[in-house]
This record gives sequence, C-alpha cells and structure tokens, in this order.
Amino acid sequence: MKLELNGRVALVTGGSKGIGRAIAKALAEEGVQVAVTARGAEALRKTALELSAFKVLAVPADATDPQATSAAVDRVVDVFGGLDILVNNVGGAGKFGGFGDLTATDWRNAFDLNVVSLVHFVRAAEQYLRRSKQGRIINISSISGLQPGAFNPHYAVTKAATINLSKFLADYFVKDGVLVNVLCPGPVHSDSWDGNVRRLALERGVAVEVARQEVEREESSKIPLGRVGEGEDIAGLAVFLASERANWITGSCFHVNGGKLRTIW
Repeated sequence: MKLELNGRVALVTGGSKGIGRAIAKALAEEGVQVAVTARGAEALRKTALELSAFKVLAVPADATDPQATSAAVDRVVDVFGGLDILVNNVGGAGKFGGFGDLTATDWRNAFDLNVVSLVHFVRAAEQYLRRSKQGRIINISSISGLQPGAFNPHYAVTKAATINLSKFLADYFVKDGVLVNVLCPGPVHSDSWDGNVRRLALERGVAVEVARQEVEREESSKIPLGRVGEGEDIAGLAVFLASERANWITGSCFHVNGGKLRTIW
C-alpha cells in the first residue's frame, strides 16, 4: 500500500523514547520530515543521532510550558516551512500511586502533563494545520482511559480526558479538513514501564531484573496475544492515520492492546 506521505511535515511530542520514537521513525521511513520534542536534551540528541539517516529535527521543549511549546512549533515551521501532522504523545503518570497515595498536586501535575500539554501544542500548531491540505492530529491515550486498573487513577482519568478532547477537536477542526483521531495502547515497553518495574522491585524487595521478569509474565498473561507491546505495534496505525488512506476517518478511538480490552466498543 502506498501511503504517499513523502514531503509532509510532522511533529511528534515525547518523541525521544518509546512509542513517540517509534512513530517518529516510522513516519521518517515514509518520507515525512519529522521533528521530535522532549524535555531531556540528551535523550533527544541520542534519538536524532540514531535517526540521522532521516535528518530528524530535535527540539527540546517542556510540554507543560505554553511558551516553550509555541517556540517548538515555530522552530519546526521555520525549518520545514509548515506543519501537516501533530502527534501528541508526551505524557506519563508522574508519581505512581493508589488513590490514597496521591496528593492534589499529583492530580494537577497529571492533568498538566497529559491533557494541558496537548492543548498547548494544538493551540500552537492550529494555524499551520488549518493551512495544510492534509492536516492530521493523532493523540496517544491509553487502555486505562477506558478500562482503569487498581493503580494510578490520576493517570487513567487524564487519559479518559484525552479521548474526550480528541472527539471535541475532531469537530472543531472538521471544516478545514484537519482529521483528529486517538490511539489507546495497552501495556507497551517504555520509560513508564521501566519506572513501574523499578517501583515494584522496591515494593517486593527483589532485584530490578527479577521484578522485570515477574511483571512481564504477569502482564503477558492478561493479554490474549500473549505479549507486552512494543512502540512499533502502535506506530503502524499512527502512520496509516496520517496518510491519505485515512481521509474518511476522524473523531475515532482505536484500541491497540493485544486483545486486553474486554470490549469491542
């Protein structure tokens, strides 16, 4: 299938690691001019070096700072001449905890990182996306936004909000042909995954590698396809939604979780 993405311009937030990096790489392989943002300058530098064959642009930015996000978008437009695809991937739990462990500040920080950051980037990119003939916004939520577990309720709630906001944005942009969709990955190997492994190692009093093996077995057993996901499992669908093959898809939520979600809705 020819996706005909050559020459488009994409910005992937949280693009230095995990799902974001996988999406950035997959877009670049399709001929897209890609920029990635993240707070960690060193991780960004490493990603840009690893993807040097594609000349990926690395732009350090704090997604919770509206001035920084605006400057990042302006930098992309200055270098590439426009913006066609915005992938809002930045996010995370911040502090891991159960309902009783989380403070009001933890809840506010989760909303800032997972919801308000998306608002910042969309506002900064809006004028350029509306000018594009193939404008796309692809937001990354989580299975926990539909099927919360027993831990990190602040994260689950913000991911539900991401789904709701994506539907609003689909209607908001529809007259200018900017298509907005949201992906809800299941458990995927990532920085957040590693952080949870380290937390459980401390809780269980075992070595990190032992905890990693235990968590891998536990989570894989919950997934009908029998394994934890990789960033590449999410990237393929993101690239398709960015393409002209998805011209009649907007306001939709896609589940990519190895069958873990216990409903088809």
